[in-house]
Amino acid sequence: SRPSLPLAEYAGTYRDPWYGDVLISHDDAGLAVSFARTPQLAGTLSHWQHNTFVVRWNERWLNADAFLSFSLTPDGEIREARMEAISPLTDFSFDFHHLRLAPLGEDE
Repeated sequence: SRPSLPLAEYAGTYRDPWYGDVLISHDDAGLAVSFARTPQLAGTLSHWQHNTFVVRWNERWLNADAFLSFSLTPDGEIREARMEAISPLTDFSFDFHHLRLAPLGEDE
C-alpha cells in the first residue's frame, strides 16, 4: 500500500498536551522525527502500510522502534498521530501509546 498523502504533507510540528512538541521533517531522504524535549528521540520514518510508518531511532541502543500512525479527517487533513512500540519487549518507560500528537496550525 501507499500513504494517503504525499510525504511532504506529513511534515510539520505536532504537539502532545503532556509531552510537548514533536517535529516531523521532510527532505530528499524522506521523513524524520525529533522530540523537542528528548534529543535522543530522533529517527527516520519508513512507510509501513496505509498511513503508518516505522520510526527507527538513530540511537539504536534504545531498542524501542515504534509505529507512528496518522489519522485523517474526512477531508484528508491530518487529525492526529499516535505511536506504539513495535515489540512487546520494549521497555515500559517508552510509553508511546499515551502520546496524542495533534498538528499545530500555522498561527500556533
